[in-house]
Amino acid sequence: MKLVESFLTKNPCYTSGRKIEVKGLMLHSVGCPQPKASAFINNWNSSSYDRACVHGFIDGNDGTVYQTLPWDHRGWHAGGAANNTHIGVEMCEPACIKYTGGANFTCSDPAIAKAVATRTYNSAVELFAMLCEKYNLDPTKDIISHAEGSKLGVASAHADPEHLWRQLSLPFTMDTFRQAVKSAMTGSLSKPDYKPAALSESDIFAFFKAQGMTDAGVAGLMGNLYAESGLKATNLQNSYEKSLGMDDLTYTAAVDSSAYGNFIADKAGYGLAQWTYWSRKQALLEFAILKKASIGDCQMQCEFLMQELTKNYPSVLSVLKSAAAVKQASDAVLLQYEKPRDQSAAVRNKRAAYGQTFYDKYAGKAPAQNVSVAYKVKVNIPDLNIRKGPGTTYAKTGKCTGVGVFTIVEEQSGWGKLKSGAGWIALDYTKEV
Repeated sequence: MKLVESFLTKNPCYTSGRKIEVKGLMLHSVGCPQPKASAFINNWNSSSYDRACVHGFIDGNDGTVYQTLPWDHRGWHAGGAANNTHIGVEMCEPACIKYTGGANFTCSDPAIAKAVATRTYNSAVELFAMLCEKYNLDPTKDIISHAEGSKLGVASAHADPEHLWRQLSLPFTMDTFRQAVKSAMTGSLSKPDYKPAALSESDIFAFFKAQGMTDAGVAGLMGNLYAESGLKATNLQNSYEKSLGMDDLTYTAAVDSSAYGNFIADKAGYGLAQWTYWSRKQALLEFAILKKASIGDCQMQCEFLMQELTKNYPSVLSVLKSAAAVKQASDAVLLQYEKPRDQSAAVRNKRAAYGQTFYDKYAGKAPAQNVSVAYKVKVNIPDLNIRKGPGTTYAKTGKCTGVGVFTIVEEQSGWGKLKSGAGWIALDYTKEV
């Protein structure tokens, strides 16, 4: 977020010099087709402009935040009692909309309008996260819109900013906004600069092979993932790049840094499997945070996909672990896991053909070990045997783990290799921490 101080020093609100104890934040939208914050600043910075004054404007063209009043200055933005308690910030609106009456408008270029509204939304998330931290505010309770302020009786009758998001069919609500601010507060200041790591095709094949899938099962799964994302873990659904104003890498970086706070609700397909539904994207994001990895990290996404299959799609995983034919595995993934809108015979055949390509390249050639992992597990039983290899066919070392927390550095077929080098343990008897 770029923050520029541009106080409206000639506005009567500024010169009155009244202060407030900040108890909340109010989000506004300007209500006219003007994306340039400078247009408002130039107009409002006058001794004769005594109708309104806000604490900041967010530019629609580049997302820059212009602070126009000191944050603890009493503004004229709410038209009610919220002026005495709340900071007010206006988001500029797209030039391609035309108001037809009240809060209703038409739009001549929805793609541009969505990009502008998304840009201001994202900057507002970052700004409000900063202000919540500065004034020790709870974003779930202390942030309201102008429309919500009206319903609470502390602001004048306005519909902003929800009217803009709703009519542009954007997935934003004040609830998603508050949640995004909360997420930005918990992550934006301390989150490292993640760099999403890619895996080669052979690495991906080896990973899933090591989870107990047959060659045909892995190939059928990879054919579907290739159809969804080209096996690119940072892949943002192409149709959303223009509306969000971001490509694969800028979207990934924005999610990692919490600069973009609507990953969960934006309905944009993302990653190897093009995860789209909000609950699955939320689980993916939480898994990435747990692993301290970029949202676009391929290793992390492979692990998450296995978690999904194990917990939520066991019948699909069963097919992948027993399939003798690529088409059998591919159809299971397509029809029960990916579930695209088009499930025609042509699509099924095309995905199976992709899978057959991977089978021909890697079947019988993938290494039997997993790509390395590193995480901690807790053992609650005193006599968990340590074996010399990943399975009961391997001899016991004669030692047990005892109760405690241990680091796993490699997985294979439900077994984990101990970092200490002592051997392998059955992960069914552990709990990840």
